[in-house]
Amino acid sequence: MKPLEGLKIVDFSHMLSGPTCTGMFALLGADVTKIERPKTGDGFRNYTEHAGPPGLSLPFCAANAGKKSITLDFTKPEAKEIIRRLVKDADIVVENFRPGVPAKLGVDWDSLRQINPKLVYCSITGFGHSGVLQNWGALDQVVQAMSGLLWMNGEPDDGPVKVGFPVLDTFTGYMSVIAILAALRRRDITGKGEFIDVAMLDCALKMMGGPVASHLYTGELPKRTGNRGYRMVATADLYKTADGYIVLGANLQLQFEKFCRAMGRPDMVTDPRFIDHEARSANNALLRDTIIEMMRDRSAAEVEALLAEAEVPVAMVRNLAEITSHPQFDDRTLFAKARMPGREEPITLLSAGFQLEGDPLEVGAIPTLGEHTDSVLATLGYDDAAIAALHADGVV
Repeated sequence: MKPLEGLKIVDFSHMLSGPTCTGMFALLGADVTKIERPKTGDGFRNYTEHAGPPGLSLPFCAANAGKKSITLDFTKPEAKEIIRRLVKDADIVVENFRPGVPAKLGVDWDSLRQINPKLVYCSITGFGHSGVLQNWGALDQVVQAMSGLLWMNGEPDDGPVKVGFPVLDTFTGYMSVIAILAALRRRDITGKGEFIDVAMLDCALKMMGGPVASHLYTGELPKRTGNRGYRMVATADLYKTADGYIVLGANLQLQFEKFCRAMGRPDMVTDPRFIDHEARSANNALLRDTIIEMMRDRSAAEVEALLAEAEVPVAMVRNLAEITSHPQFDDRTLFAKARMPGREEPITLLSAGFQLEGDPLEVGAIPTLGEHTDSVLATLGYDDAAIAALHADGVV
């Protein structure tokens, strides 16, 4: 039995934040019915510049495996009855439209709770359902800019740099999972559903909790630190080696001492310029130049092995090909196989990112657009003639 078996989710979401949320529920065993526009479907299906055949981009596959896909034209009167039947027995609804759009489509909280008072309704937006920004459109890079995340990221003397993947869409999706599970727990006690307002901007600031708290306390802005670690010391930074790059994480006194000895410089442990954190901070530029010299003629693999043996936090800078083939994952269950329509061999996707006790979590098949329309309608009580009529009228 999967942990969330028995939960029914109606998924009106598209692109990334909402599908990331419902994709995790599907992986954990919930029955997720994804509602898509006829003919075009979720726009993320066509992000094929990142890989994948037409209508089945790999970013779409990663967020939507294991769901049922049905198509539905909200403008048709018959669609309201299909939605009513879906929602009546659902536990959760997830949508990520702009505020106001669900009401126009008839799938807003006020409408759906009349059908099912126990419904947990999660609305994911860029800026929430209150505040002066609530009607702004949001994409990941827009919220990175708005939140201060983009401003913080980059080298000290250069301009701000966007995080290289949709980090806020993704993080917001997982925050939504937490919110929904909390609301379900409360519903189990009270018997009442509720509305959840998840905003990407709120999630961005929550993700930056430490820097935000420091700024609110001191009034100062955090410095753009490039590749330097959070403690901003020279021994927690990125360095070029003879054949690549290495990242150090020697923040603590004991780690610094182990680093010096492992690198053949025990004299630095007692050098007054580097003897403690305050001295190293005062002589940061000199310490960094010294470490650059240490790394110049060594390979990244050599430094990594040397420092790892000495229990100093360290890692070579790897690309995705190098890390996904790493033997670390031979005995873990991070990667799973999924069936892609039209392809004989399964593709590899990520599992949950954690492992519960018991059998590994399996990734479900990737749905083609509208693949489950007829079977879902049948479970809602529509017979073959009624289903054929809905197709003929363009409702599904």
